[in-house]
Amino acid sequence: MSSSYLALAFVSSLSVARHHKSFKTTTVSSLHYNSFCAQADIHQVHPIIIPQSPSNDDYNNSLASARGWMEHIEQTDGPKYGVGAYTVLRCDATLLASSPITGKTTGEDEDTTEVLCKWKIWGEKFHMDRLAFSFQTLATNLFGVDDYRGGITSMSGMGSSVQTQSMYADSIEETRLVMDGLLQQATKSISANSYNLQHGGILTQTLMLTILWTPSSTLQSTPLVRGHAAFFATNNVPQQPNNDESHPPLLLSNPITACIAIPKQPTPEALSVLPRRHGMNLNQQRQVGSSASAKVSSWCRIRRPLEDPNRYKPLDYSVGEVLLVRQPETERGTNIMTYSNDNFIDTLELLEGLISNLFVVYNDGTVRTAPVGLVLPGYARHLIIQELNERGMKVDSSNPPTIQDMRDGLWSEVFVTSAIRLVIPIERIILPATGATAVPRVVWEAPNDEYRATKTIQSAMYQRGCSQATVKNIVTYL
Repeated sequence: MSSSYLALAFVSSLSVARHHKSFKTTTVSSLHYNSFCAQADIHQVHPIIIPQSPSNDDYNNSLASARGWMEHIEQTDGPKYGVGAYTVLRCDATLLASSPITGKTTGEDEDTTEVLCKWKIWGEKFHMDRLAFSFQTLATNLFGVDDYRGGITSMSGMGSSVQTQSMYADSIEETRLVMDGLLQQATKSISANSYNLQHGGILTQTLMLTILWTPSSTLQSTPLVRGHAAFFATNNVPQQPNNDESHPPLLLSNPITACIAIPKQPTPEALSVLPRRHGMNLNQQRQVGSSASAKVSSWCRIRRPLEDPNRYKPLDYSVGEVLLVRQPETERGTNIMTYSNDNFIDTLELLEGLISNLFVVYNDGTVRTAPVGLVLPGYARHLIIQELNERGMKVDSSNPPTIQDMRDGLWSEVFVTSAIRLVIPIERIILPATGATAVPRVVWEAPNDEYRATKTIQSAMYQRGCSQATVKNIVTYL
């Protein structure tokens, strides 16, 4: 691992994007591929050195992580102009060619190396649609409908793409310029460390590319576009492909433990004050938009209480995700005295993880996940639902899984999904200490470690995602 992280910054506004179609570049030749990190807008370059060998906590709070970067912007620019809509794209890289070019050929004093890298950008159009919807939700809450364009009202089925493209054509063009600049810098890092990129000719590294749209202080309806990129270490690298496979199969990520976000006193009132994404209003609580379908950067800060290692992420259990819950409409208003702690918990619906979508495979083969409107519509979720529907499999994306179903032994497998890690199986679920219970307790465990349905779903989703990815070949010079 390199001893330091290097971040490169580009700064711009929309008007700049129309006149500056290329980025200033900086040669990056000494970076280890896991250490690459860059933040970007359009036209200025500001190198930032991030402290040596950061710990996990330091990393998550530093500019080296997308989360730390967005929290830094919120702290610097304030809650009105520092909170933005964002999206995270998976970008897979394969080095196609690296050939030396002599100075005689180019007319330069020094020899250079031409490098061609093939990038697969997952769900670019999906992410642009969701980004525009999220920004509209944010701006409408912040500045009011009268001061905003209006238009996109639903993310159901991602059916607003035509309107999105029309309303935000300039912003989407600028976003693609920012993405291109980040991919150029990432390609240089890969090229300088090409021996690390491939293992037997197979891709071993993924770029996590984050795009952030924040309101402009001069024109609130036009976003200021910024981006962040960092290589993401994954343990589910593709296996060696068979001769007839265009996309090598992906290994399943290591199983994780999940914790249900239950307050210490499990009552409707206590549950209502926990951080959550559904049903919040930005004007009232400076949290996220009124729709859980909006992906807003303030959630990076707001969710921190649910990551408390003394409660929701106890070190003894190595919790990898915290699951958000809600009390269903049919149970609201019930006299609290009718509940015991466990009875109240059993009424709850499971929605999503802090940074993931949740899926439960039932014993009868039904795959259930909470509906859009209650959860963020993630791209991996979108691919899985598409694939299951086309295969004629039972998929229920209208009714959230329930804890009562879990208690009744109706669950077979559980997994979460994210744009970068794709599919992560859950091996057990715990409840934090509640009421008189002094310690967490395991409430569900996978019946075995085979995860057959989860593996099948990931394989089909991965093939679909690869086939639908935008392919971009980038040439750079060292």
